[in-house]
Amino acid sequence: MMQGMTSRPPTAVDHFDALSAVVRMVRSGRARTRPELGSASLLGRTVISQRVEQAIDLGLLEDAETGPSTGGRAPRQLRFNAQRGLVLSTVLGAAALDVAVTDLDARVLEHRHLEWSVANGPLETLDVLGAVFAELLATRPDTPLWAVTVGLPGPVEFATGRPSQPPIMPGWDGFDLRGRLQERHRVPVWVDNDANLLALGEARAAGSTDEDMIFVKVGTGIGAGIISAGRVHRGSKGAAGDIGHARVLEDNSVMCRCGRTGCLEALAGGWALARDAVTAVHEGRSRYLADLHAAHGEITPADVGRGAAQGDAWCLTAVARAAERVGSLMATLVNFYNPASLVFGGGVLTVGDAFLRVVEHTVRSRSLPLAATDLVIRGSGLGDLGGVIGGTHLAVEALLSADGMATWTPLGTPGAVDPGRLVAGA
Repeated sequence: MMQGMTSRPPTAVDHFDALSAVVRMVRSGRARTRPELGSASLLGRTVISQRVEQAIDLGLLEDAETGPSTGGRAPRQLRFNAQRGLVLSTVLGAAALDVAVTDLDARVLEHRHLEWSVANGPLETLDVLGAVFAELLATRPDTPLWAVTVGLPGPVEFATGRPSQPPIMPGWDGFDLRGRLQERHRVPVWVDNDANLLALGEARAAGSTDEDMIFVKVGTGIGAGIISAGRVHRGSKGAAGDIGHARVLEDNSVMCRCGRTGCLEALAGGWALARDAVTAVHEGRSRYLADLHAAHGEITPADVGRGAAQGDAWCLTAVARAAERVGSLMATLVNFYNPASLVFGGGVLTVGDAFLRVVEHTVRSRSLPLAATDLVIRGSGLGDLGGVIGGTHLAVEALLSADGMATWTPLGTPGAVDPGRLVAGA
């Protein structure tokens, strides 16, 4: 049973298991009619009928058009009522944040992208989020809010929703972001690492083809989200996938922002590329970057990416070197985990396909043949929206679980329940 959920007597277990199964199968498209639900769930006709009617009474399912006939009377199709509630979902990066309001099917209804430094701290960030959340909710005043989700660019202890010594987030360590947001909005709040939400969004968009996947975010920093058998793998505390601080070079002169040396992020992350680009300008190795530095007084990771796309020799070499280092570590993880796909997202996609070409060559040349056979290596198809989409799936799947439904359905809506009882700890 998920942490925080209400305990259920044995007689209620089958009831809510069946209710959850019926709603989730219709939501995912695995079953569209009552006969299909019976075949897919192995539940009896009476149980299916009772749980469908209950789900309709709760506003979660509704009758739709008539389906195709298989010989008898054509069955009535069922549809998940994604407009039953709203989810506010946000993902913070090092220098920007994305905020969206979605329906319960993770369709983005309104989206805002803001330039914002996470180093401004949690209190100022909460003020900004509060204003944007209010603006987005005002666009759907008649639909109740069901949940809030937040993705952070650093380690998160998932059970508590608190950041844990995040290297690029001064002032955030141990901050009770979940508690503050639950107090403000009176709905359950999930806080997770941003790469986990990106991975979940990508996996759900791809369907069953990405049930074993590693999503690698290469932006200002580097992180990974792991999908195993369709579920996010976080490890015992939530630290799984923090590949940016894996030591990949035995060189104490390369200092990472986490305070250690030789980390992948310190060699191949966006901030490392920008750091090395300034050195290249001072050494006269890139006219393209020198002109940018003279005009703006700084160089960003995106500048290096654009330089590579325009054929600047130093930028191309720097991007290829970073890609080889990322690919080398990913080859080790491919051998260890044997995923069906590696998906890359973040600012790295702005450099075109040069980064992915080097990564793919490195992974395939250094992985075991069996692990690399049929391995798909590709860029994300969701872009900036992947994390907010993944956040909605995280919340809705928890609320539609058997334990979640046992907690809130007696009161009709998640907003009527103490939010702390609904937040899953695993």
